[in-house]
Amino acid sequence: MSIGIPIENITIIVGVSLIPWSFKFAWSSVIDKYIYKGRKFFVFIGGLISAFCFFLLYFIDPSNLIALFMIILFISQIGQTLLDSSTDAWGIDISINEDRGKINAAMNIGGVVGAGLGAVILAYIAQTFGYKYMFIIAGIIILINIILPSMIAEAKKLIRRQKVKELLLKEFKKKYVKLLLIFIPLIAIGYGIFNYGIIIYAKKVLDLSDIQIGLLTASMMVSAIPGSIFSGIISDKIGRKKAIYLFAVPAAFFVILIIFSDSITTSIVLVLIISFFGFGVNAALLAFYMDATNPRLGGTQFSLYTGIANIGAEGAGIITGSIIVLIGYNNMFLIAGLICIPPLILLHFVHIKN
Repeated sequence: MSIGIPIENITIIVGVSLIPWSFKFAWSSVIDKYIYKGRKFFVFIGGLISAFCFFLLYFIDPSNLIALFMIILFISQIGQTLLDSSTDAWGIDISINEDRGKINAAMNIGGVVGAGLGAVILAYIAQTFGYKYMFIIAGIIILINIILPSMIAEAKKLIRRQKVKELLLKEFKKKYVKLLLIFIPLIAIGYGIFNYGIIIYAKKVLDLSDIQIGLLTASMMVSAIPGSIFSGIISDKIGRKKAIYLFAVPAAFFVILIIFSDSITTSIVLVLIISFFGFGVNAALLAFYMDATNPRLGGTQFSLYTGIANIGAEGAGIITGSIIVLIGYNNMFLIAGLICIPPLILLHFVHIKN
């Protein structure tokens, strides 16, 4: 907006750039098809594509070349999804079930800390030196991040080029995979409604300023760290499903409790508690999805699970504004809390077989 781009164009740019994350399984299948090249190979490829695109964005003025800007930004996100999916697949390859809870807790925390620090640092660079330099720094950060994998030895796969489609179709025939494909978008709906709705609620009902909302968001990220840690440890000890129930039920309860909040302080405390349990659920769910992934399809199948979750959450988020207009904030929170009941019942029947 600071360089004269209309807000409707900004939302289009953001929307287009997020598309690869919902459908990353489509290009992540390349990671599994050429599994013999190793996961590290695609970590580098994805990182280099993304970094190169960010460097190109430095030279493009979106106010004059918005279509070209969107195309390169879109390609940069494909590179990011390749990097992300390769890392996930590598984690599935080298991890055992008993550690995946803690691994996903660490991933959760890394995402939270990285997003928080990145937002602050890149925003400062954009304001101080100009937004173009933000792309240069982002590209450099990505290049630094792909240096670490070069120091890690990767076991070579004896499998030659795989027929990913055939392997994936075999997975889809399994009962627990079919149930998971129903469970995943359903459990994400409440998450999407709450995430979108709480920002509108904070602005319109609590009457918080943009700075206060930013501080609230940062506080939610802080409370997410212990939630992820406890969930990761607990899910490795007592099992994924029990951990999901242990964190999802309180999260839903406190979401509904916002309806009865009579002060800003109470509402903020409830939001922080929800963040603790919500990120705890997320860590356990991701470990559960890893357990349900065939290691030979670590890129495709796990990306499919997380992509479907994104579609469920973002799809619900899109209609949250309409829900608020039609039935109000209280009913919106009630739906966000209660809608997790059917998928939690369905979860009881999901039995993963190694």
